[in-house]
Amino acid sequence: MKKIAVFTSHVYEQMSGLMQKGLLDAAKRYGVKLIFFASFGDSYSSKNYGEFSKYDEGDCVSFDIPDLNDFDGVIKISTYFSEIIKQHLKKILTYHDIPVINIGSLEDDHISISCDEAKTYAKTVRHVIEEHGCRDIFHVAGDKIHNFTFDRIAAYRKELEDHGIPFDESKIFYSNLWYDCGDSALDFILETCKKNGKKLPDAVCCANDYSAIGLINACKARGISVPEDLIITGFDAVVESTSGFPTLTTATQPFYRYGYMAIETMLRIIGGEEIKDNIFVEGDLICNQSCRCKPKSVDGIDDYRVIYTKRLDYATGIAQSTTNLMLTVSDAGTLEDCFRAISDNAKTDTGFKEMLLCLAPGWDKQRIVGEDFRTTDEEMTVVSGYRGDVDVPVQTFRKKNILPQDMLEDPNPYYIFALHHLQYYMGYLIVVPEIGFREQKAIQSWFVDLGVILETRRIQRDLELSVARLKFLYNRDTLTDLYNRRGLEDFFKEYLDECIRNRSGLAVITIDMDDLKYINDNFGHNEGDYGLKTIAYGLARAVNGNEVCARAGGDEFTVLAKNCTEEKAGEFISKVRSIIEQKVMLDGKQFNVSISCGAYIEYPDESLKEDAHSIFEKCLKEADKTMYKEKKLHKVGRGRNGSLTGLKDSVM
Repeated sequence: MKKIAVFTSHVYEQMSGLMQKGLLDAAKRYGVKLIFFASFGDSYSSKNYGEFSKYDEGDCVSFDIPDLNDFDGVIKISTYFSEIIKQHLKKILTYHDIPVINIGSLEDDHISISCDEAKTYAKTVRHVIEEHGCRDIFHVAGDKIHNFTFDRIAAYRKELEDHGIPFDESKIFYSNLWYDCGDSALDFILETCKKNGKKLPDAVCCANDYSAIGLINACKARGISVPEDLIITGFDAVVESTSGFPTLTTATQPFYRYGYMAIETMLRIIGGEEIKDNIFVEGDLICNQSCRCKPKSVDGIDDYRVIYTKRLDYATGIAQSTTNLMLTVSDAGTLEDCFRAISDNAKTDTGFKEMLLCLAPGWDKQRIVGEDFRTTDEEMTVVSGYRGDVDVPVQTFRKKNILPQDMLEDPNPYYIFALHHLQYYMGYLIVVPEIGFREQKAIQSWFVDLGVILETRRIQRDLELSVARLKFLYNRDTLTDLYNRRGLEDFFKEYLDECIRNRSGLAVITIDMDDLKYINDNFGHNEGDYGLKTIAYGLARAVNGNEVCARAGGDEFTVLAKNCTEEKAGEFISKVRSIIEQKVMLDGKQFNVSISCGAYIEYPDESLKEDAHSIFEKCLKEADKTMYKEKKLHKVGRGRNGSLTGLKDSVM
């Protein structure tokens, strides 16, 4: 089974959709595996995501995902690619010795299957001249970056000259060929006519339907009647050309045939046939109301109502799906819940018959892929998804395969959409979409929101980690990793309440390091720090789950112990001293690390009227009294390790 990569943009637009339908039907007939790599990069409207170059950079990654060495050929649907993506594709395809067929427009680098512009577009110009007697004819052209712009200008010029009408460059208006060019095109036409002493031309032949519809709308807004005052024609025969008023006279491009012929031509090339010349297919003229061929009294309003009702329903559905996506994911507790919510949401109103959410390594690290990404293999993880009515389990596969093994081996086509937030690559979605009656911008918004959701989750996680880290630093002593005084006090109310419920003792133990200044002065501050960290080590090793240890500051430590007795407090202090002594001996230090300790046991009950802070301060003060008594004795016997008094004297 031959495997062909299809590079496309604007999957849901009518012209692209018809070409995809031709590809799919031919692939099914000839047993070809198609994998579509799709972007949303737009070269037409000035009011879309394509304005954001960082978004286009991320969208480009769709075409970096496949290693084209694993494919038998590439077919490009070249109708909507933004300039950034065009240049990116040119660079990609330069690296590979693989058959490439371009459909929908002409390209110098590859064989193209395209409309016979001269013959097809000329039909609209010839029609207004021969059937309606027009002589003063303007032309709304595309941007100068498009090859078809000059092909259609050449056809327009030839028809004028063949009918004895002089060609006038000043009657050409260059535009983005989208609805929003209508007002600026009309301004240009009116200003040029005024200079020539006329109110309006006889006709305007537009290079596509969208610009023609935009011009008709601009005329309506200014009281200019089409076709009574001005004939307007388009080109492409998109569904909108017959769903407005007046309906648009246009010429159809055989988009479906482009796709079908592309598969047949590719198989001939793969089979060894040498094909060098472009293939041109002629379209047909479609006469409607905007040139007076059909009266305005004739309409198919019921048919248009059905079409627009469907489109409105689908647009409303995807808008609701996008809203539901945001709400359900916001309510998801864990990342796994988030992934499940995305999958469940995709089942409704998106038109995705199958969907797998595949995340790449480092998806949450704001990853930007390099040029070696195309040939880099890595493990992809399907974190959620469904195929029909069956949920897909979490699984992994190799990026080199593009698809999980069972999908790779079946004959079905799949669509790959890069998942990204602006320029940051996260992975991709494997989708089986319904192509018809979906609003391109609504679907694009769904994908954009999905990228934003995952980026927001990443930011939320990083913020939670930062907050946890700040809280840790706020409540911790950086030298010993024990709690500081703030951290200790956070536990006191909890421990106090538990001891009241259990009718047990709450101990506060204070510990001072002996002779810290002596060690600093004679052995250096690093050794002084060693002594403090060794005490912390002893405390941490001595706890059994009922104690919280803290460095209160300087050479002072405090331990809070719940469910405690005088005996347990004494055992804890003894254990700490033993651990310290053993560590100092094992480390071969030339000095002893000794501590002075004091403890106070409070037996709280529900009759206590003091607040927790006051009780804590009282316990601390009483423990300090005992500790300072022991410290005085240590000073008398300086140089000895450990207490010079019995443990009984350390506990009150």
